[in-house]
Amino acid sequence: MVFELLVTGTKVKPQQLTALHLFCGLAFLGTGAIIYVYNFEITYWGLALLIGGLALITTTIVKNKWITGRKVNKIFRFIELAVALGIAALSFSEQWKFPIVIFTVLVAAIVFSLYWERDAGQKLQVRVDDSGVHLPVTARRRFIAWKEIDQVMLRYGVLSIDCLDNKLFQFDVSAATTPVQQFNEYCAERVAAAVADRPANDW
Repeated sequence: MVFELLVTGTKVKPQQLTALHLFCGLAFLGTGAIIYVYNFEITYWGLALLIGGLALITTTIVKNKWITGRKVNKIFRFIELAVALGIAALSFSEQWKFPIVIFTVLVAAIVFSLYWERDAGQKLQVRVDDSGVHLPVTARRRFIAWKEIDQVMLRYGVLSIDCLDNKLFQFDVSAATTPVQQFNEYCAERVAAAVADRPANDW
């Protein structure tokens, strides 16, 4: 038997999307200002970067819902990645140590965000089956075997998982589509059946 319980929240929070856009904007703005003031060979590139960073910050603040939309967000991420890669390459060629560190980290952050945000908006779920409890990707653990569990209870829209090591996991269930009594009885049966698999000192 398998139970899939949708829990409140999403894998990627809107404020996480916003924070990286703002960080990119600030990095571009600061770098552009420095290049514009101190580098006379690529002054106009510095000005363009400064204006681009300012535009990104303004758009993120004023049109936050639009820029964090799934399709638009992805387009902006690729643009930010291209710009960051360009500045990182220039920094390496000119041996600007501090910008090298900043934009190498920024490139890594944007690449990771493209991977992490691919499921932005996807609902989180807890999956309960004969092997144990599979927790959402945002949880500290991803899987708990029945032999590690003392009790699982769904009550008043809250799923509680009490482990033998005194750790407690709780999730707010967003939709009451699971038959509560059947679920609780199933979990109690699985916990009881797994008692024999526990180490002797956990009895």
